Amino acid sequence: LQLLSLAMVIVIDRSGSMLGEKITMACEAARASVQLLSSHDRVGVIAFNSASDWAVELQPAGDKNRIARQIDGIAAGGGTNMCPALRHAYLALVNVDSNLKHIIVLTDGQSMPGDFEGIASTCAADGITISTVAVGPDADRLLLSRIAELSGGRMYVADSARPLPQIFTRETVLASRSGMYERQFTPRLLAGVNDQILDGFTQADIPPLHGCVVSEAKPLSQTPLARITEDGTDPIMAYWQFGLGRAVAFTSGLWPKWGPEWANWPGFSKLWTQAVRYAGRPGTSLELQLETGVKGGEGHVLVSAEHLPFRWQGTLALSGRLTRPDFSSEPLRLQRTAANRFEATFSAEAPGTYLISVPYEYGAGDDGKRGVLRGGLVVNYSPEYRALRDNSSALAEMARRTGGRVLNASDPGAVFETWSIRPVRVRSPFWEDLVRLGLVLFLLDVAVRRIAVTPAEVAGRIRSFIREAVGRPAAEEAAATLATLRGVKGRKRVDQSPRPPESSRVEEAALPGSAPERQPGDSLSQVLGGAAADKPVVAAPPPKRRPTGTTESEYAARLLRAKRRARDSTEP
Repeated sequence: LQLLSLAMVIVIDRSGSMLGEKITMACEAARASVQLLSSHDRVGVIAFNSASDWAVELQPAGDKNRIARQIDGIAAGGGTNMCPALRHAYLALVNVDSNLKHIIVLTDGQSMPGDFEGIASTCAADGITISTVAVGPDADRLLLSRIAELSGGRMYVADSARPLPQIFTRETVLASRSGMYERQFTPRLLAGVNDQILDGFTQADIPPLHGCVVSEAKPLSQTPLARITEDGTDPIMAYWQFGLGRAVAFTSGLWPKWGPEWANWPGFSKLWTQAVRYAGRPGTSLELQLETGVKGGEGHVLVSAEHLPFRWQGTLALSGRLTRPDFSSEPLRLQRTAANRFEATFSAEAPGTYLISVPYEYGAGDDGKRGVLRGGLVVNYSPEYRALRDNSSALAEMARRTGGRVLNASDPGAVFETWSIRPVRVRSPFWEDLVRLGLVLFLLDVAVRRIAVTPAEVAGRIRSFIREAVGRPAAEEAAATLATLRGVKGRKRVDQSPRPPESSRVEEAALPGSAPERQPGDSLSQVLGGAAADKPVVAAPPPKRRPTGTTESEYAARLLRAKRRARDSTEP
């Protein structure tokens, strides 16, 4: 059987008012409709605003993913002019070789004027139905209802865009089911049909049916039951040979809606038993054996009937069928070469699989048997086609074209050489790093503004940190600083002490080496400049204390006056 095909065009409004959720849901609805179509159906999508364009050309619905990607490219914008889009859909469907032709129109606004009734009437005359979908309160519902009524379609109203996928899905299913006939009728038993399925039935035995799927019979099929109409013959039951097997098709149903009388029909079990026996695989015969072989470019078939009872050997009838590797079929003549042997030969030069079927029949009446012996043989390719070595040239060419390299099995470690691996560049966003850096700078800015830190303190802390880092002890540094201060103090005292007369200085300069030489017997105190017998140690005068009864300011003033007097006395 050949099922009816559907050709459908979806017309979508893509004007500016469809921007946002409406156009998104409309595209989703169109994709859902495409998913429900079979590969022998056709589908096309027209998007219109002020002008109309084919988003998806009318084509078989086999590659659904590619069609879905084309639908996703529809964008909203512009005015609303629906009449040219309907005309383009009609012109595309009128010449398509499909049994069912349907148009789905979706819009949410008022279209520019046009001959909508004329287009709808023309579509109805050519067997094209139009279903309309009005989205939102601004759609011209009266016009859409009139178009659906004149063309024999259906009209839907949706307050929002959310139910559009469900509406399109339901409409697609209903359009596909237009190939169903749901009225009571009695199948006609066609005269002159000699078959095994309806053997023993007459026209009076056939009960009525209440529905069927409208279809067409294939050229080589047999149709024992059919519904006869003015437009032609719709097969109800058909069977045909497919290769080495058989197929049976029944276009009605046995459920209560279509076939309640058939379920209670006395001939029900007989009909389907004969149908299963016809289509089922015949059982193997214990009396007959089939052997196949090939030699010298010729195939050989042998049927042995050694175990067949003697009384049936004279009634044995055999016929063979050969199916070649190119699926061509030809008869196979079996000739008797002995009392219980039948043989046949055929050309088997082409490599591939050869299938042999041998229908047989022997006996008479209830003792008669019939069936099919099945076998086959395979012719291998010539030994010269055996590939015993690797194709180095093909491997090298493949590596050259793909930018790879040819590896040697003796050096398996070369697979992991890093220089031969192409670098892979991965782009990653760095906005997170910028955010972290900005956060750190923000905290530093707050710290500088809120915390009183002078540059001198910062420099001092840096120097302290450096000293601690290099490991110089603080005690040594303090000792060095104290020694420096003491040296400065000593030089000050020397500068402020009274100078000797010029004559003394001249004498001292004339005798630079007149200082007494230290002897080993000198005491340690003399060497260090301490007390001696002729040089007693003079105790340092006690520090001056502030007189009692004076304030701090008076005491400071007295010190300043004493300092000025001392300075004035030293100046020449």
